Amino acid sequence: MDQTRPVIDTSGNFHVVTDIYDIHNYKQDVELFAKDFEPMANGGDVFETFPNRQQYSGQPYFISEYGGICWNPNDENGWGYGDSPKSIEEYAERYVGLAEVLLKNPSICALCYTQLYDVEQEQNGIYFYDRTPKFSAEVMSKLKSAMEQKASIEE
Repeated sequence: MDQTRPVIDTSGNFHVVTDIYDIHNYKQDVELFAKDFEPMANGGDVFETFPNRQQYSGQPYFISEYGGICWNPNDENGWGYGDSPKSIEEYAERYVGLAEVLLKNPSICALCYTQLYDVEQEQNGIYFYDRTPKFSAEVMSKLKSAMEQKASIEE
């Protein structure tokens, strides 16, 4: 109804034709994650999570959920996606690697890391539930720097 605002349908799931096409990808291995998006970085086909129930038709391509790296060594009941990193260094390396895969791909218009804060049982934020940082200032700076890089689509 308002032609000035882009519309997206059910995020990452059953698409109809809208202004933005999005997917979710929670692979934790940076190399495997990169392989999903490699063809489109070179002008090939886009990565489809559910090709049997949705099809890309040229809209801006948005990774609306990715990451979800579990990190809360003090809570055995919480969860995140994939195996938890064994160290803070491994966490930061994975976080930066996943972000760079998407930021360096000129066919991806946007990305959204899951998630900023822990929520109930989900222990995959970069901040605890009470909004305090999970990591030292040095590590938080490294995570922030990864997201401040200019994306290929901006060049």
